[in-house]
Amino acid sequence: MIRVCEIFESIQGEGLTLGAPSIFIRTGKCSVGCKFCDTKYSWDSGRDYTLNEISKIVQESRIPEVVITGGEPLEEEDLPELLKELSSFSQVRRITLETCGHMFRELPKEKLHLVVSPKPPTMGVKFPLSELQMFLKFYTDLELKFTLFSEEDFSVIKDFLNKSKKVPEPIVLQPLNVPTENYSETCKRVISLIFSNRDFINRYRIRIIPQVHKFIGVK
Repeated sequence: MIRVCEIFESIQGEGLTLGAPSIFIRTGKCSVGCKFCDTKYSWDSGRDYTLNEISKIVQESRIPEVVITGGEPLEEEDLPELLKELSSFSQVRRITLETCGHMFRELPKEKLHLVVSPKPPTMGVKFPLSELQMFLKFYTDLELKFTLFSEEDFSVIKDFLNKSKKVPEPIVLQPLNVPTENYSETCKRVISLIFSNRDFINRYRIRIIPQVHKFIGVK
């Protein structure tokens, strides 16, 4: 069983797979508690779905890109079984799994694109240093996507990258959407902040990618 908050079709609005028509499975549990989470309704909501129920919906959608997001999908005990089931479908080209990285789990890797998006100090939660290193060691098809709002956030991100021996590139930097500032203004300010550090953008292959779905008004 998987606790599911909602299943819907949309474009991928963020990260390296931006723009891909996808079917989203949003799980309905999260114990992390990020201050500015934009899906707080998914922390404890929805109902338990059987793997067969989810599989049927995915197959009937005829969409090759599956995105499992949350909530926090890694808190779902039966997640490995769901990944095995979905990866067995010929129509499924890729399964993108989004996690904040606060708990490490070994998962089936077939067709899996793992997006690890650790939360910065602005979110008011612990930055998962040791867990991130475990993800980097175990997974090869892994995308690092850092959200940031402030200079402190940027400093934490740079410090982690500088101390890491090897990181997957390109690295995504995503301006954080918070209710205290218009998102377009946040994006402009964060872009300027990143451009002010030329050593950083020359050392790493960087992609500054805002949440496009926020601008065009889709889920």
